[in-house]
Amino acid sequence: MIQSIKHTIIIAIVAMFASFCANAQENWRNCNCDTPIYYRICESGKDYQVKCRFLINKPIDKCIDIFCNAENHTQWIYNCIESSTLKTDSASGIFRNIIEAPFFMKDREVFVEYKVRHNEDGSITITNTCLPDYKARNDNYERITRLKATYIFSSKGKNSTEVDYFTETGGPANLPDFLLHIFLCKSTMQTIENLNKMN
Repeated sequence: MIQSIKHTIIIAIVAMFASFCANAQENWRNCNCDTPIYYRICESGKDYQVKCRFLINKPIDKCIDIFCNAENHTQWIYNCIESSTLKTDSASGIFRNIIEAPFFMKDREVFVEYKVRHNEDGSITITNTCLPDYKARNDNYERITRLKATYIFSSKGKNSTEVDYFTETGGPANLPDFLLHIFLCKSTMQTIENLNKMN
């Protein structure tokens, strides 16, 4: 009887611990800005995830053009100072971006392959995946080696598109809260604002 009770208690403790760990992994932090933006730190401590839903005051075809045309990226991606298209066709392509970093860090270089998929419900999905070894490293830049982003565009009228956004990216480990807020929250919020300012 006592052994049975002990066994039950152990199982209950293990179940509580497993539940706590699962909830911790699902624990998203709110950026507390105008657009609901959430982020979390992955178990490695070196990867970060961001998710949000926002509106762009443009029709869906215009949004797709903005996202796929790398020459536009300096106008809306936060701190993007250089962008170029390396390869493109009707549903995919590769682009290179340079992201300005704080003065004490090297600017970031990233090569990204994007793919466009038209969904049965009328929405359009764009996936961005970085290509860490697409070209030889340039000592002037820090190469971004971990990045995957998904955008799902849904038309909400003649001049409005809803975007569901999810990304996982590598970054500096153990960033203090104020830098983490800039890295994940401010950059996302500013990017959304820039998109809505574009013609």
